[in-house]
Amino acid sequence: MKESIKKEFQIKPVHLEFFSPAPIGSLHFNIDTAPVQLLNRFHQRITASGRAIPAPDHLHMIDKLPEKLKKYSLPIVPNTDFMSAILGKGPEWHKYQHEFTDLKFVATIGLSAFALATYNPEIKTLHHLTGKKIGIRPRPSSLRVLKEAILRDAWGIYDDVILKDCFRPQAKDGLFNNDFDATFWFENRQVIDGFECLEPLALERKDTGWISISLEDVDRINSNNPWKLQRVLVPQGSLRAKGQKLDPPMDTGMAGLSMALCAWDSTEDEVVYELVKFMDQHSHLWPDFTNGCPLSLARMSRFPGLTENVVHPGALAFYNKMGIKTGEPVQLQ
Repeated sequence: MKESIKKEFQIKPVHLEFFSPAPIGSLHFNIDTAPVQLLNRFHQRITASGRAIPAPDHLHMIDKLPEKLKKYSLPIVPNTDFMSAILGKGPEWHKYQHEFTDLKFVATIGLSAFALATYNPEIKTLHHLTGKKIGIRPRPSSLRVLKEAILRDAWGIYDDVILKDCFRPQAKDGLFNNDFDATFWFENRQVIDGFECLEPLALERKDTGWISISLEDVDRINSNNPWKLQRVLVPQGSLRAKGQKLDPPMDTGMAGLSMALCAWDSTEDEVVYELVKFMDQHSHLWPDFTNGCPLSLARMSRFPGLTENVVHPGALAFYNKMGIKTGEPVQLQ
């Protein structure tokens, strides 16, 4: 590791641009660009800005930039895309056109959890889904990659269900009006005191059932795809507890969508080291800029399928200094 990092070298002034795959103004864009807000407010040498460009287009665009700009253009990459990008893989409708072997992990900055939700009391397990209509994000999308993998690789029912394209605003009414029987759109995110459903009114509207995702389901997905998935255990009643009504009604396994802040081989080690150090030092402020999402070194250093060879040396140097081991998230039974 460079001597400059060992001596806590003062970096030269630099401007970083963060590329979020989420639409501008969305909650996920705000989370992806929280470092922008923090850096501009509290760092004396690093300024930042944010842009919204969908995956995989954001990596293809950055790759065309001159090297002096590319090295400071930092993409946010979901776990459905990280290894696919490095290996140049993905379905034809969400494909990385070549191997991004210079892409490096810096930190996990957000986590969402998805399971199949339904108002139909007769749907209790995946075996009750045959012939049913499922509301799902249209192609192309990282979310679609995740949800097709659940139906195809985990549950083996992709050809036995009817997929109905819809966006988040349509999900609640579509389920209530029987436009479809179940949906993956009731997204849940990790917050300081547990989990929060991004569709709380949907949980109020009718009793909601959830189809749980098992560790075996995750293993099947991970065996059949270049990218890796983690299972998130959402405890009974952690989304909503009102009287005797609990959401979810029992501990429920959900598919985790982790968002990784990434850099490039050409991004100087000292810049990445300083960035991770700054995020750690200001992690107590993170919830104020992300509507309650937590941040800690333990969370930052864990990502599905993560190995040291794909971690940026500057980030790895800081994690090692703090006694934090990088690797995969712990998955609860």
